[in-house]
Amino acid sequence: MQTLILGNRDDIDDMAGGGGTVLTAVLKLIDRYDLYGQVAYPKHHKQTDVPHIYRLAAKTKGVFINPALVEPFGLTIIEAAAYGLPVVATKNGGPVDILKALHNGLLVDPHSAEAITGALLSLLADKGQWLESRRNGLRNIHRFSWPHHCRLYLSHVAAYCDHPSPHQRLRVPGVPAASASMGGDDSLSDSLRGLSLQISVDASSDLNAGDSAALIMDALRRRPAADRREGSGRALGFAPGRRQSLLVVAVDCYCDDGKPDVEQLKKAIDAAMSAGDGAGGRQGYVLSTGMTIPEAAETLKACGADPAGFDALICSSGAEICYPWKELTADEEYSGHVAFRWPGDHVKTVVPRLGKAEDAQASDLAVDVSAGSVHCHAYAATDASKVKKVDSIRQALRMRGFRCNLVYTRACTRLNVIPLSASRPRALRYLSIQWGIDLAKVAVLVGETGDTDREKLLPGLHRTLILPGMVSRGSEQLVRGEDGYATQDVVAMDSPNIVTLAQGQAVSDLLKAM
Repeated sequence: MQTLILGNRDDIDDMAGGGGTVLTAVLKLIDRYDLYGQVAYPKHHKQTDVPHIYRLAAKTKGVFINPALVEPFGLTIIEAAAYGLPVVATKNGGPVDILKALHNGLLVDPHSAEAITGALLSLLADKGQWLESRRNGLRNIHRFSWPHHCRLYLSHVAAYCDHPSPHQRLRVPGVPAASASMGGDDSLSDSLRGLSLQISVDASSDLNAGDSAALIMDALRRRPAADRREGSGRALGFAPGRRQSLLVVAVDCYCDDGKPDVEQLKKAIDAAMSAGDGAGGRQGYVLSTGMTIPEAAETLKACGADPAGFDALICSSGAEICYPWKELTADEEYSGHVAFRWPGDHVKTVVPRLGKAEDAQASDLAVDVSAGSVHCHAYAATDASKVKKVDSIRQALRMRGFRCNLVYTRACTRLNVIPLSASRPRALRYLSIQWGIDLAKVAVLVGETGDTDREKLLPGLHRTLILPGMVSRGSEQLVRGEDGYATQDVVAMDSPNIVTLAQGQAVSDLLKAM
């Protein structure tokens, strides 16, 4: 069965422009070639149906075609690429630049029926070409994302600002040896962090009004790394927040009773640490988990790992971030970032009532005060069959005006309710922005199953490594109902950024291959 999405319409005779003519021609072709029962052409579709249409076309190895005589931009082509759907597009207008960046299809002359036919048959008949176009689209779609656009914009701004007129140029001295050992040249933004300028009125050489700004800028750039290290509590040569890449351990290892599976988690941590051997301090480590900060620190110690060896701990399913090399307390700046529209205590008593199944008791989903925090309401679940799934609870909360993220963790024994702006992927993005690390240089280690937010960790600009056999009990059975969509419908598992570790293969070898 082939499906033709020809827009929304009512009566054919009432269609404006050439739309009625085109639809009549399509119906005549169906009649001429006796395609009744083989072609579907729905009359209406909702805006919310559009993602499902793209997924259906990609899943059935279809092709998206935009044969407009002139296409000013081509947003639909970008949408198709985001869902891994190869395209055939007009060579007149925006699609030329889009396909030049994405390499996910073919350009055709919209006036030539033969050219359109040939391009469609080429993609549909040659599965290798279809698969290559799909992979190219998924690999390059980030070029049309807001983060990429912002980076591109800022790079142009930086290029302009780095070349001022001769009389405004700053005299930047060479980098001292001590500074080079800590990671090289320091940006002005790094120098501004925590800097306190003390200007004495009794100074022997007073600053002139005309050159004081330049001298202060020179002082900022000259400030050696040793000065910035004083009082920071960092060990010599250890520079969290100044890495070039990150390895994120997001393997949700729990036993059936919800307690951390120390043995399996230790294997995942050891695999990550071994992958960073020889990086010379350029590789940082992050633990991303549904546990609280004290629970995560205690579990790391049980695994024989020093919490201070991690650059950051993303805890409570992304509601908190802490820097264990500094102190085991939540980052206040990140807490302020996720607090936007957080209903707080207003939603705390609502969740148990909406989250329990019809035959459940009050104790089957009760508030867990010890696991809660300012931006995370935690609830202990005694039995997975006695609680509702995430999508059901989320829908009930939204109908009451509460917008939150919900995550079942610890093998379905705990439900974390956190702000809409908080999640493990968003916490990782926060760190990448704060530390200036490109997400393309971030690798996330996950298990074959895990917490209910695991599928959100799979796609993205980062690389995802799936470690088989690490997680014996996950919580993903509580994500959505049986009539909901499957993970493979929303995550392109054949993306080049998502790779499953083969038996006997080292994480470091796979990272090099990627």
